[in-house]
Amino acid sequence: MSLSNGGLELDWGGETLLICPEKAVFWKKRKALFVADTHFGKAATFRKSGIPVPETSSRDDCLLLEKLVSRTKAETLVFLGDFLHAREGRTEEVRLDLIAWRKRLPKLELHLVRGNHDLRSGDPWPELGIQCHPEPWREYEFELRHHPVERSSKPYLAGHIHPGFALREKGGTSLRAPCFQVGEERIILPAFGDFTGLRKVVPGEGDRIFMTDGREVLEVPARGWKSITPNEKRKV
Repeated sequence: MSLSNGGLELDWGGETLLICPEKAVFWKKRKALFVADTHFGKAATFRKSGIPVPETSSRDDCLLLEKLVSRTKAETLVFLGDFLHAREGRTEEVRLDLIAWRKRLPKLELHLVRGNHDLRSGDPWPELGIQCHPEPWREYEFELRHHPVERSSKPYLAGHIHPGFALREKGGTSLRAPCFQVGEERIILPAFGDFTGLRKVVPGEGDRIFMTDGREVLEVPARGWKSITPNEKRKV
């Protein structure tokens, strides 16, 4: 494992992957970038329910994706489910933000592995040129999913649970951040969308936890897992 631009190179499933601080995984061999749970239009969905939330989150996430594609020189971008948050979030403002982003990256190949929110919100607008697939999508040496599963015929990448981790200091203060939950047979990516929240995870046997603050990826040593209280374990 080695450092690269704030991320960590990880040997996994017979391949070398880059865990990016921007909550993405990059596969240099295939020039493919993977993100999960963008939930575009979530703020718009809240506003339709009477909650005053600005829509800058979708625009900011588009800009971050654009910078990430430029930095990695990715030729393919795969969304691991929940591209749009809800049908109510399919507003003209969100559509125009995404189309503007797409026009700035016209040669980028886009794929979506449908998640539970995609089944309710519908496929992305045709102008975005995103190829949509049911899960699991077996295009590569490993499977691409939205939902994690206990058993799979091949190692896989997934999202869905918005994994996060908490470290607690002796003084009572704590640090919560998105994380990658890495096992021998699967990698669960944190939610890429900024307006998505976290679910604290409890590592299983053989798991590794990589926290990110958006600038740097840090592996949490196993002794740091003890910072999770028994009460928190029951909530997961």
